[in-house]
Amino acid sequence: MSACLACGSENAAGARFCAACGSPLMTACLTCGSPLPEDARFCPSCGSPTTLPNAGQERKVVTVLFADVTGSTALGERLDPERFREVMQSYGSAMREEIEAEGGTVEKFIGDAVMAAFGVPAAHEDDPERALRAALRMMRRLEELNSDLERRHDVTLQIRVGVNTGEVLAATSPGPGEAMVTGDAVNAAARLQGVADPGTIFVSQRTADAVRGFSFDDRGLHELKGKRDRVRAFRLVEETGLGSRGVPGLSAPMVGRNTEFEVLRSVYERVVAERRPHLVTLYGDAGVGKSRLTGEFLAWAEAREPPPLVLRGRCLPYGDGITYWPLAEILKGHAGILDSDPPELAVEKVRKTGRDLLTQEVATDPTRSTAALAYTVGLEDPEVSFADAGPREVRDELHAAWRSFFTALSLSGPVTVVIEDIHWADPVLLDLLDELAEQVEGPVLFLCPSRPDLTAKRPSWGGGRRNMSSLALDPLSSDEAERLVRLLLTVDDLPSSVHGRILERAEGNPFFLEEIVRRLIDGGLLRHEADRWRATSGIEDVEIPDTVQAVLASRIDLLDAGDKRLLQAASVVGRVFWTGPITELTDVSGADASDALRRLEERELVSSRAGSTLSGQREYIFKHVLTRDVAYESLPRRDRADAHSNVAAWLERTAGERAGEFAELLAYHYATAVGLSGETGGEPNDDLRSAAVRWLLRASATARLRLVPRKAARLAEDALVLASGDLERTDALESLGEAFLVAFTGDLAWRYFREAALVRDAARPPDARRVAYLAARASEIAVRWPGSMRGGTPPEADVRAMLDLAATNLPEGDSEERVRVLGLRASWPFAFPDETLTDDQLGSFANAGREAAGIAIRLGRPDLASFALDNAQGAWSSVGNYREAISLWHERAAIMGGVTDVVEIGDFYGMGSWGYYETGRYPRALEVSDQGLAAVAGRGPNVEIHVRAWRCVTFCRLGSWDAALEEFRLLRELLDDRRDEPPYFAAHAFGTAALIHDARGDVVESDRLSGLLSTLERTTSGRLYPFLLRYIVRTGDLARARSLERPTNWAVHKGDALEAESELVAATDAWDGVGARVEGMRTHAEKTDAQSVFAFADRLEGRAASAAGDDARAEASLRAAIERFDRLGTPWERALTEVDLAGALGRQGRGDEARAIIEPAVATFEGLHATKDLAVARQVLDRT
Repeated sequence: MSACLACGSENAAGARFCAACGSPLMTACLTCGSPLPEDARFCPSCGSPTTLPNAGQERKVVTVLFADVTGSTALGERLDPERFREVMQSYGSAMREEIEAEGGTVEKFIGDAVMAAFGVPAAHEDDPERALRAALRMMRRLEELNSDLERRHDVTLQIRVGVNTGEVLAATSPGPGEAMVTGDAVNAAARLQGVADPGTIFVSQRTADAVRGFSFDDRGLHELKGKRDRVRAFRLVEETGLGSRGVPGLSAPMVGRNTEFEVLRSVYERVVAERRPHLVTLYGDAGVGKSRLTGEFLAWAEAREPPPLVLRGRCLPYGDGITYWPLAEILKGHAGILDSDPPELAVEKVRKTGRDLLTQEVATDPTRSTAALAYTVGLEDPEVSFADAGPREVRDELHAAWRSFFTALSLSGPVTVVIEDIHWADPVLLDLLDELAEQVEGPVLFLCPSRPDLTAKRPSWGGGRRNMSSLALDPLSSDEAERLVRLLLTVDDLPSSVHGRILERAEGNPFFLEEIVRRLIDGGLLRHEADRWRATSGIEDVEIPDTVQAVLASRIDLLDAGDKRLLQAASVVGRVFWTGPITELTDVSGADASDALRRLEERELVSSRAGSTLSGQREYIFKHVLTRDVAYESLPRRDRADAHSNVAAWLERTAGERAGEFAELLAYHYATAVGLSGETGGEPNDDLRSAAVRWLLRASATARLRLVPRKAARLAEDALVLASGDLERTDALESLGEAFLVAFTGDLAWRYFREAALVRDAARPPDARRVAYLAARASEIAVRWPGSMRGGTPPEADVRAMLDLAATNLPEGDSEERVRVLGLRASWPFAFPDETLTDDQLGSFANAGREAAGIAIRLGRPDLASFALDNAQGAWSSVGNYREAISLWHERAAIMGGVTDVVEIGDFYGMGSWGYYETGRYPRALEVSDQGLAAVAGRGPNVEIHVRAWRCVTFCRLGSWDAALEEFRLLRELLDDRRDEPPYFAAHAFGTAALIHDARGDVVESDRLSGLLSTLERTTSGRLYPFLLRYIVRTGDLARARSLERPTNWAVHKGDALEAESELVAATDAWDGVGARVEGMRTHAEKTDAQSVFAFADRLEGRAASAAGDDARAEASLRAAIERFDRLGTPWERALTEVDLAGALGRQGRGDEARAIIEPAVATFEGLHATKDLAVARQVLDRT
């Protein structure tokens, strides 16, 4: 079946004419009229071209009107053919007049039906309203016509009308027999007309929503032929004339902003006087006046002595934006770098800038800071490499370099930095701006215009910061708007009605006012004569635009066809564009393109820029991004696909060796071209698809390096969708694995690395080494980073199969892959624990890690050596033997000086803090964690989490409970969306926080954490057991405590488990077998160097002896425990033991000794705010 483009009726396949209206269903040759095959470019009968010269198509939002005479068949039977023809001609002529009176275009008459479109060939700001008014006029005109028809022919006519708004493909120069508009919007209008009652006008939802000043009667949902879903119809009742006019716009003259201007002046003067930085965020809806206020302020500042150095950059709206693009623009402009410069020259320009600016006074290492600035632009200084640095380390060096850059600039005088459109900024850039506002040393004002959307992305932006403030621009008041109109329209003979309508429609938005004036000028209704603007006679008839979208569309449609085509081509390039790609897309000469761009600039649709980043290329920018959007949306999708492909090819060719700087832009253009080709039913050529995949993967790698993992994953996912063949799929899957590993989303990292290994293993030609690498990376997620996996560690058999796949594909001799396989074998007991392993077996596992480390050292890869020794530590940690684990940690420490990978550095300090905690060296654990924070804080949340978790529990043991809770707060911030579902290596901090809140009597927070801990116990496979058990015992829920079971084969926290179980024994008076338990605790402590376990064993022994009435043994054991806890520096545990000893002494009648013991405990509890323990201690004190 095929739908008639004229009336929308369905017709049988192969039909040449519509069975309902008789319109041709096949396109005819423009020359000979012969039917044309689909997609024919030339007529098979006469050889003529099938399209007119310069014929084209555009996408437009139009409003379509269908009207049909009801009962015309019966009328035709009644009347003589000549009289019937005269009636229908009278009807058709009258309807055409009414349609055209409202600016509509009659597409065609088919028998007794008429079809008209509003918005073609040129758009108006109120096309839906025009269509509805035309429909009402048709009804009124029909009443007049019927009087004449009844008098002359004794007949009257009734019509029904359907009106619908939607997107269509419009022919810019339709040939004979060619439809002016096609698309579902046309069919829907015809179907609405078909269900309307005679004498009524049915309107679609979209049309009704688009207009004001009309009243409707909701006629409910209707089944329309050919439409899958039912469609709501509204009966048009009348025009009320009560509709409100105007919506927010996009630009602004400087009127009514005195208060905000004074604030900016005041802030600037303070910045200069105090020589301190400040950041001002200028909020406002699109078009409310941010740009104008910024421009006026800069003009004022530049007129002062000394004038500030003004630097400008803008954030791009491609996806999440390009992270450091605004700063790259600033550096390129300051250093005089052209994108056409060869890399060596560009690097030298940056070096010269560094030599001129960066001294030891502002930068610790000027050479490296200069290289970091170059890296921001995408340039790599061959003398300074960042290849071995982790993503967060690179980011920190970039940030430090920019702090030094702006500080150095401010030594010569005040600096004003304008970063435009920061609502498009990546979170990383927002972080940097935040740092710059606080840490730059000198008079630097950062002025950041933004839409309010920024507050949704970063709700805390600028909150409470001394050096950050914000201004919000609201629409102008009515008085201000009127003054602005008078300033814009110093027009002789301007009718007051036009003046009033401008104010009404603008609704205080300066961009509306500006665009209305430009519309009047573009339409020739305001003319510049003798330094004055004069209104022409037709100005009162002009329809003032209602929305920014409509204003821009109507302005664009007023352009000469060539200028319009060039504007559309520019829109494909982007907000900023150059002459080069424009000439390629339009086949227009450079001179003609320059002339057209000059005309567009005169119309204020685009603006030329003072400089250009491309040598020999004039650079332009759309006056506002929505102008670009409207122009872009008018292009047919098929044309867009080719255009994006051509722009990408031009950019890649022009950038040459430095194309990597534009990886994300190239990925955007190539991928968009491929996607549009698919949407329009075409098959993109393989070279185009392959280029899209290549640049998407490069952009993903760049995002990973800059620590933007979500963007990296999105780009890699796009690459995977487009990948063809096993080799491309492998690369995309690997990139996804890397992105999710950086994001610490281990489940997905394992999935994609594993799939990459399997795909590459099956692919041809074979590449065993690559298979080995990918399989090892997959295994690493499960074996070394199980805490990143929210769904738990995969089955052991699956992981073993992956590691075996890596092993069977290893190359001969030393290699990175061999290091990874041996290292992961070393840590196997950590991932899949087995308490039955002997020390010899564990030593064998650890030695595999040592062997791997030796290979890594021979390869010159200290980062891999760190990886190997960490895995060796894992073998001993799996059974809680931290004596051996710490020994290996010291071996690892010996090679860490050469390690730059921030993940390895963070893990090293985390494992050291862990090991020293487990051996009871709490001050040393804190010292190592301090060093760790100094090394990794702010360089990636996942590496910092491990260190802060152990700081939390260490502070708790050392009696610094407030510090412990602060670390817990910081830890939860770092966990972000996992704050209620942390990895197991951070879960112990949650148990610690719950313990502190319970001891302090904070019932609300304790109960909240209690529920969370129960969930964590399940999701961490029991690995939270010792910390949860200690907490539950403290709450007194002994039945629940007894129900907990130590996880099978999980001995990583065996010492902690023995301590917690000793508390349960004492709380439940389960003294049977306590002697053997105490001896077991001491044996474990002796073997693993767990000093705190010795103290807990002494306390348990003392408590058991006291319960048995063995006072002497109880006193000796409890005093030994107090002495051990005191040496360990754990005041809370010591005080709890002092309460036990005081109670025992009191029961013996030794009150004075008991009071001497209990009073320090009371002081300790008071200092800790441990209200529950304080109450118990005071009860004991009262009894003595």
